Amino acid sequence: MQKNTRTRRWGRVLAAAVTALIGAVVLTANVVHVVRAEGRISALRAHGRRVPGDAEIVRHCSGGRFTECSTTSVWLDFRDGRGIPVTAVEPRLATSLYVPAGPADADGRVRTTVVYDPAAPEEAQAAGALDWGPLDLAGHRWFAFAVGLVLAGAGAVALLSENGSGGR
Repeated sequence: MQKNTRTRRWGRVLAAAVTALIGAVVLTANVVHVVRAEGRISALRAHGRRVPGDAEIVRHCSGGRFTECSTTSVWLDFRDGRGIPVTAVEPRLATSLYVPAGPADADGRVRTTVVYDPAAPEEAQAAGALDWGPLDLAGHRWFAFAVGLVLAGAGAVALLSENGSGGR
């Protein structure tokens, strides 16, 4: 009987450790996304060129009783410093898109300021995204952070309670 109790205890300890580890991995991945996005924004703030441009906002709408639309991509059209036309899809920052707001023209394009790195104009960003800080970026990922915190916390509490029980 003692072996069965010991096996169950180690099973609970292992499950708690795995839960805490998964939570830590989820939190780490989210922090990495936010840090990378903040680094990209900081680089564009420091070295990016600002030019006038247009944003074409592509939305996907679900059908059914309650139609809901979400932005799937933002295409930026602008001329680089040499006057060459560039069309670029806006990269996501920490899995979020910055969607320029304002009145649209007859073609559905919104006038905006575009910021780009002359070495990589195809990775342009709408200038409004440069106002995002780390907390804004983390806020866009609030659910993933919450899941990571819950898993890490639950696993840690379970580990501590198992270690505190002394195998009783």
